[in-house]
Amino acid sequence: MSQTDQNKVLIDWQELSLSDEEFRRARSRYKLRGLIPVMGFLGPFLLLWTVFLAIPMLWSIWLSFNTGGLIDEAKFVGFDNWSRMLSNDELVRSLKNTAIYVVIAILTVFSLALTIAGLLNSNKRGQNFFKVALYFPLLVPPIMAGMIFFFLTHYDMGIINLVLQATNHEKLNFLGDNPNALLTIVSLEVWRGLGFWVLFFLAGLQSIPSDLIDAAKIDGAGSVRRFRKISLPTLRPLLLFAVIIALIFNFQLFDSVQVLTKGGPVLGTTSVVWFIYKRLFAFQDIGLAYATSVGLLIVVVVLTVAAYGFLGKRSEN
Repeated sequence: MSQTDQNKVLIDWQELSLSDEEFRRARSRYKLRGLIPVMGFLGPFLLLWTVFLAIPMLWSIWLSFNTGGLIDEAKFVGFDNWSRMLSNDELVRSLKNTAIYVVIAILTVFSLALTIAGLLNSNKRGQNFFKVALYFPLLVPPIMAGMIFFFLTHYDMGIINLVLQATNHEKLNFLGDNPNALLTIVSLEVWRGLGFWVLFFLAGLQSIPSDLIDAAKIDGAGSVRRFRKISLPTLRPLLLFAVIIALIFNFQLFDSVQVLTKGGPVLGTTSVVWFIYKRLFAFQDIGLAYATSVGLLIVVVVLTVAAYGFLGKRSEN
């Protein structure tokens, strides 16, 4: 290439080069072009999330510091609702009942689900039938599930007590005595949620490489040891997700309490959400109801972070 041609190429390259300001503007336009389709996909979700979650949550926080605000004008009262919430004996009892329910329900359903999932994973015959049979209760609406248990456990006309009476056995007071009433609600929720968790853990077990299982069998490890040393460590990330989801959903216990016991006997089955419902719709104590709902949100967030901090670190090791 001649000197003239080289000079021409150099001039053309200099003409194509951009100044720092022009380069920044070009880079901004490029990022904007890439951001437009992303916002097109996320825009509808963000709009619905803002309208139906973010704004109501902020409004709830504001109402927790006020009286009224739904029908009449809101009146700011500071931390008065929060102080009443912390000193309310019924709420303390509801929180205690909810905590007991959450612990018993999660431990029971996870233990049963892991056991049944392990059995289904090791026995392929009839697996599809049991999957459908276990998952079917989850398709039943919560109110209908409550009615089913009502006609099973009612003291006078419940099927279980009618069978006990027909066989000359003493009837059981499932719904009118503590702690039977709370355990009945636990049984209902475990029955409804068992199928989901069985399929959830079964999917996790089936994702474990078969080479690990075969190697453990060759080394002489039994089924219990294989489950404890291979399956459980592999399932730890799934267990983290399961615990967080179970905490969030079980703290929202309401339907079965409303259908079966309405909080009784003697506040033995009241839950936090049921307490919020009664304060809001029965007593029109809007400030206390919203303060309790925000407090419940804080409790769930704290427990979620604690579960993630405990199980998350262990799953990374």
